[in-house]
Amino acid sequence: MNAPPPEPTAGQHPTAPAAGDKPFLAPGLHLGRYRIARRLGQGSMGEVYLAHDEELGRRAAIKVLGAKHLANPTVRERFLREARALAALSHPNIIPVFESGQVGDPPRPYFAMELLEGGDTQKLLDERGPLPSAVVAVIGAQAATGLGEAARALLIHRDVKPSNLGISRQGVLKVTDFGLAKTSAIDRKLTGKGLVVGTADYIAPEQARGEEVDERTDVYSLGCTLFHLLTGRPPYHSNEPTAAQQYVEVMRAHINRPIPDPRQDVPNADPELAQAIMLLMTKERDQRPAFAEAAPLLARIATRLGGELPRVSRRIFTVPTGVSVLRELPPGERAPASSRWRTVAAFVALLLSAAALLLALWNRR
Repeated sequence: MNAPPPEPTAGQHPTAPAAGDKPFLAPGLHLGRYRIARRLGQGSMGEVYLAHDEELGRRAAIKVLGAKHLANPTVRERFLREARALAALSHPNIIPVFESGQVGDPPRPYFAMELLEGGDTQKLLDERGPLPSAVVAVIGAQAATGLGEAARALLIHRDVKPSNLGISRQGVLKVTDFGLAKTSAIDRKLTGKGLVVGTADYIAPEQARGEEVDERTDVYSLGCTLFHLLTGRPPYHSNEPTAAQQYVEVMRAHINRPIPDPRQDVPNADPELAQAIMLLMTKERDQRPAFAEAAPLLARIATRLGGELPRVSRRIFTVPTGVSVLRELPPGERAPASSRWRTVAAFVALLLSAAALLLALWNRR
C-alpha cells in the first residue's frame, strides 16, 4: 500500500511554548465574560488558555487559532468547523461550546469550552496501567453514546483515541476534539480524495485506504481505543526504524492483519467485553455494528460488571486540543469536598475491616 502522507492531527499533545514565546492573550484580558488566567499550552491548530467565566463563576478553556494558520484557509475552516459542530450538539457525553468570537488584529477566531478537570482516558492509562474490564466497558458505553449522537447529526469524528475521551470533574466521559470531524456539507473542500486523516494506531481500514468514511469508521477506532485501554497497548505495532515507516506499516496492519484478541494480553479480561471489542474492530465495515447497537451492548456489559469511571489521582485539566496540564493545589485551596469525603469513607471502611478481622480472631480462640 502506498499510503499518502497524513494530515496534521488536531488532537496531538502539544509541546511546551518556546522560551520567549509570549502568549497571544495576556493574563487579565477579557473576552466577553471570560477573563484570561494563563496559557495552558499550544496544539497543532492554536493556543489554549485557562479562563474564568465571571458571570457563572466557573473555569473554561479558550481555544484560539494560531498565528501561523491565519493565512491558511483550510486550517482556519477546520477550526471554525470544530466550533460550529460542537455548538450544534448538546449531549452529556460531548464536550460543549459556550461561546465563540474573534479577537485581535488581524482577527483570530476563538471559542470557549468546558474545562475537563478529570483528565482523559490516556492520562488514566498512563497513571494506572491497563484498566479493568469494568472500567473499559463504562468508557466504551459512554463514548459510544456520545459518538452515536454526533453520527445522528451527520458528524464523523475520524480521530477517536484515548486522549480524545476526556473526563469531567463529575466523572462523566466527554468526547473531545472534533477538529478532524467530517460533515457531508463541506468536507469535500477540506479533504481531497485519497488523503488520509487520523491517528495510525486507531485508524479504520477504509480510512487508511483513503476511502469515504461513515459512523462505522468511528466504531472501529473506538474498538481500537478500548483494546488499548484494556491491554495497555494499541492493537498493532511496528518495529520499523523511522516514524514514517512505522505509520505506513501500522496502517497496513489495520487493513491486512487479523483482529487481535485482547485476552492474549489480558487472560482474565471479561470474555463478553473482549468479543465486543473484536466486533467493533471488524475489518469489513458492512459487518461492523453501528453505534445504535454498540452503545447498548457495551452498556449491558458495564452494568453487569458494575463498572464506574474513576478519576485521575491528581487534578488535571484537559482541554479540547489534547492538552493536559498537571495542576497543584495552591496554598490555602482545599481539595474538593467530594474527594475529602471519599478519603474519610475509605478510612472508616479500613477501620471496620480491621475490627471485623480482630473479632474473628478473638472468636476462634
